[in-house]
Amino acid sequence: MKEYFLIPVLFLALACQSTIKKTPKTKTPEKIFNYSAFEKDYAEILEAILTHDTYISRLIITEKSETYIENRFTKDMIHTAYNEDYPSGDAIGIRELFDHLNYSKQDSIGFLNQTRARDTVHIPQAIVHKYMVKDSNRLTMEERFLTKLIFHLPILTHDGQKAFVSVDHICGGLCGQGWYFILDKTKGKWKVVKYEGTWEA
Repeated sequence: MKEYFLIPVLFLALACQSTIKKTPKTKTPEKIFNYSAFEKDYAEILEAILTHDTYISRLIITEKSETYIENRFTKDMIHTAYNEDYPSGDAIGIRELFDHLNYSKQDSIGFLNQTRARDTVHIPQAIVHKYMVKDSNRLTMEERFLTKLIFHLPILTHDGQKAFVSVDHICGGLCGQGWYFILDKTKGKWKVVKYEGTWEA
């Protein structure tokens, strides 16, 4: 009698064991980059670029500016192919970032996290209140004759002490030029340490 009682118990135990094995493990949700946490840095980075003594500062800081700033960042994709340092379109080579911002395992993951999410990141309010910032999709007929600056989303190092930023100046269908800027954060203040032209039309 005892033997007959043990058989169903064994079957039940085996069934439970197989159910446990088949249950898939829940995936840990991917960490989403919090752009709003860096709005202050983005504003200070843009301010440092706009006030640095370059062609950009002469375009934007005038009594009657004829150049506006696009109201949202362009977000670059990062190409991981090493044979393409300057990919075409809204993209940047991973090697170029390593050369400019130094390299660590945390940085490489951080660079990808900052550019992977495709949500829109707007120009910080501190810049909107100080400069002429417009949405190019909502320009009046008169405003369509203005030229514009397009800021690419700053890419920050893991420690938040270095930044890479691309900027484009569009002055017509076949007129424009671009630059990249490298900035360091020293004693809590962002400063341009290098800039260079990237394209011209």
